[in-house]
Amino acid sequence: MAKINRREKRKKRSKFRIIGLVLLIFLLLFLGVAVFKIYRSVTRGLWDRQSQFNVVINPIKEREPVLILGFDHPENLLHILLIPPGTYIETIHGYGSCRVESIYRLGELNKKGGQLLSESLQDYLGLPVDAFVAKLNLSTLDSQKTGFLGKLLGSLLKGKEKTNLTSWDSLRLWWDFRNLPQDKIILVDLNQTSASQIIDLPDGAQARKIDSQRLSLIISQFFTDQRLKNEDLTLAVLNGTSHVGLANKMATLIKNIGGQVINVGEIESTKLKIKNSKCEIRSQKKDKNSYTTKKLMSVFGCQWGGEDLENQRSDLVLIIGEGYWEKLTLP
Repeated sequence: MAKINRREKRKKRSKFRIIGLVLLIFLLLFLGVAVFKIYRSVTRGLWDRQSQFNVVINPIKEREPVLILGFDHPENLLHILLIPPGTYIETIHGYGSCRVESIYRLGELNKKGGQLLSESLQDYLGLPVDAFVAKLNLSTLDSQKTGFLGKLLGSLLKGKEKTNLTSWDSLRLWWDFRNLPQDKIILVDLNQTSASQIIDLPDGAQARKIDSQRLSLIISQFFTDQRLKNEDLTLAVLNGTSHVGLANKMATLIKNIGGQVINVGEIESTKLKIKNSKCEIRSQKKDKNSYTTKKLMSVFGCQWGGEDLENQRSDLVLIIGEGYWEKLTLP
C-alpha cells in the first residue's frame, strides 16, 4: 500500500510538472508575442517625436469639419486647422474635385482610405500630412479644446478609430497631450479667414473653395517646422518631367513649412535617369543625413540621388521624376 501511495504521489508531481511546463511555455509565447508587437509598433512608428507632426482628423458624420492637428513637440505647441464642411478639394489619382469631408469615404470605395485623404490634402494645401484618424465624433470640438483632445486620444488608445498611427505613436501623443495647457492649443478656423471663399456652382448651389495664396500665409505662420527652418539649408526644386507646375507646387509646400527655396525651374539632362522614381534629392555627403534631407525624402517619397547638383548654387537639389506625377494623376 505504501508503494502504491508513493507511486501515486510521483505521478501527481510529474503531472504538476507537466502542467507547470505547459503554462510556462504559454507564458513565454504570450510575452514573446507582446514584445514582438511592441517592437513592431516602435519600429513602424510614424513620429520621431523630434519634429512637427501633422495628423488629419476625418469626422464620422458628413457636414462636420475636417481637422489637421499640427504638433510641435519641442515647443509643446498644438495648432488645429479647421476646414469647413462643403469645402471643395482637388483630389489626387484623378478623382477630381470633392467635398473635403467626403474624401475619406471616396478613398474607402477605391481601397485607398486614409491615403487618398492624407495625400490629397498634402498636395492641395501645401502642408505635409503625416498620419490620419478617420470616423471620429467631432461634436465635442468647442471652446474646451482639451476635452476634445482627451476624447481623441482615448479613442486612439482603445483602437476604436481607423488610423495609420501605431500604438506607440498613440501612446506618445497621449503622453504629450495629456497636460497640454489651454494657451498652447491654437484653433485656426478657415471659415473665419479670408482663405475660405464662397463660390457658386453650375447648378446654382453654393460651396466653399480655398484661396491657395492666402492659405500659404496661414500655414507658414502656424505650421512651420522649426527644426527644418533652423537648419537653414538652401534648396533648388527642378522639374525633371514634361508636366508643367510640379516644381512650383513642391516649392510652395517646402516654403510653407520653413524651407529656404532659392530656385525653381525645369531640367532636361536627368529626365531619363529618374523616370521611374518620384523624386531625387541631391547634396554633398555632409548633408545627406541632415534633417532637411530626411524630412523631404519622407514627405515626397524621394531617394538620395548623389552629389551632382546640376550646377545649382544651393545646398540641396530636389529633382521631380515621372513617378511623382503618376502618383498625383493615375488611379
